[in-house]
Amino acid sequence: MKRIFLALCMFSIAFLSAQTETSGKYGTVKNLEINTKNSDFGPSYLGENQLIFASPKRGFRIIKDVWEQNGQRFLELYVGTINNETGEVSEQEKLKGEVNSRYHDAQAVFTKDGKTVYFTRDNYYNKILGIDNKGWTNLAMFKASVNNEGEWINIIPMPFNNVEYSVGHPALSEDEKTLYFASDMPGTLGETDIFKVDVNQSGFGNPTNMGDKVNSTSKDWFPFVDKGVLYFTSDRGEGMGGSDIYAAKLEGFSPDPVLLSEPINSAADDFAFIIDNETRKGYFSSNREGGKGDDDIYSFLEEETVEFKCKQLVTGEVRDKNTTDLLPGAEVVLSDEEGNVLETMVVGEDGVFTFEVLCETVYKLEGKKVNYTPQSKGFTTDNEADKESKLLILLGTGDIDFISDGSGVDKTTEELFRDNKPEGAPEDPDDLPEEIKISTIDGKYLVNINPIYFDLNSSYLNKQAKGELQKVIDLMNQYPEMIIESASHTDSRGADGYNMWLSDRRAKSTVSYIIERGIDASRITGRGYGASQLMNDCEKGVKCTDAEHAANRRTEFQVIKM
Repeated sequence: MKRIFLALCMFSIAFLSAQTETSGKYGTVKNLEINTKNSDFGPSYLGENQLIFASPKRGFRIIKDVWEQNGQRFLELYVGTINNETGEVSEQEKLKGEVNSRYHDAQAVFTKDGKTVYFTRDNYYNKILGIDNKGWTNLAMFKASVNNEGEWINIIPMPFNNVEYSVGHPALSEDEKTLYFASDMPGTLGETDIFKVDVNQSGFGNPTNMGDKVNSTSKDWFPFVDKGVLYFTSDRGEGMGGSDIYAAKLEGFSPDPVLLSEPINSAADDFAFIIDNETRKGYFSSNREGGKGDDDIYSFLEEETVEFKCKQLVTGEVRDKNTTDLLPGAEVVLSDEEGNVLETMVVGEDGVFTFEVLCETVYKLEGKKVNYTPQSKGFTTDNEADKESKLLILLGTGDIDFISDGSGVDKTTEELFRDNKPEGAPEDPDDLPEEIKISTIDGKYLVNINPIYFDLNSSYLNKQAKGELQKVIDLMNQYPEMIIESASHTDSRGADGYNMWLSDRRAKSTVSYIIERGIDASRITGRGYGASQLMNDCEKGVKCTDAEHAANRRTEFQVIKM
């Protein structure tokens, strides 16, 4: 089978591997009567009773309207009427207006009012066909308006199209404020990744990669969103063969994507999944045996929704029990109730460990390091999905100490001061030098500078930031034994994994700047906290101004040792 994307042939190879767990229950799939011997695929909804799909051109032929990769004519977009009882599609016709070009047109998604559409096309605009530096024509994504006659007008290219890479396969979030798409633009993890971009009154934000909780080193494409779940297609190795359909959570701590059960997935290529939010009837595409030719569109009924394992995140630091110094190189081992080792990691310079754990499960965590006594203690997770627990492992000669910030116990300000007091700090906070302040929120000892803020999706240090960092450098020169942690944070917009990655970049950017100006690397560490420590109530789903979000994109400097 050969299918259009990235202007490359995609030859599907079925192979066996360690297959991932499947979820969801689906009724018998049905091959639609509208399918032809050619490639019919990529369904999407238009209102409640119409289906859009792609199929090769039909009728009168012209010169050079055949795609050499599969010997079929270029794709066009068609629309048909859905029979809500049988799922069949009838009265199909080519879409009206300017939509269908001389080349490939496919994969469309409409807003709920039917007035705006996003779709995929060969990079062809104003009668000019874009060619990259290798002589290929890549895909591009376009936006159009739909007039009262159903014609597509005012077709414009998306601002992040580029002749050197492909952009396509649009999908909208349920509130239509986020547009998802597939691309091989710079920054992809695999052949193609799924990205998202904010849709606002002024246009569009900057595309954001969905990260490794969704994307793989293979091809990930054909996104669709329903009830907080991202459905997408991937040819990663753990599927049933060829391309398979997966589901991933969009909110909270996201476990690994779930492979949809048979008969949705098969040993062939299965892709372009959509489902009605209310009826739970849907469509997908496949080139499985028993079809009418190449790719066909199939209907199905969802009987049981896809389920995700209840998971939590356990993260923390390893420190010396007596000095509270970080212990880089310490080994942390996670075991089950019977003592079977589940995962082992050696912490880096930041002393941080992170484990994914199941809900309502007993675990044992053990810390080890040369010249320290190995220490361990059990813990049990509760039934709260997506919960993040922060633990502190203190290695010494006594029992291991676990300190969690999720206990819900209220502490007085004096207790917070005492719990966070760095080695060498005065007992009375009033005796602190004016360059040091204590946070009234969590009792942390912070360098008293103006917060360093970053632009959205940026780790670049501007002139104002460098001026504040000079104050940190001056203070560390004044106190030669002072040890500081650079803690960087993001706002809540963007995927959790991406936020952790971005905040880590910001932390490393500030640490590198300080080290380059003469501060010993052993005296400063950097850590990204993502959006886990917001300064306000601007969590995911909460409407906030840009200024309120900006307050969370900051870097602070906590004093670990005076």
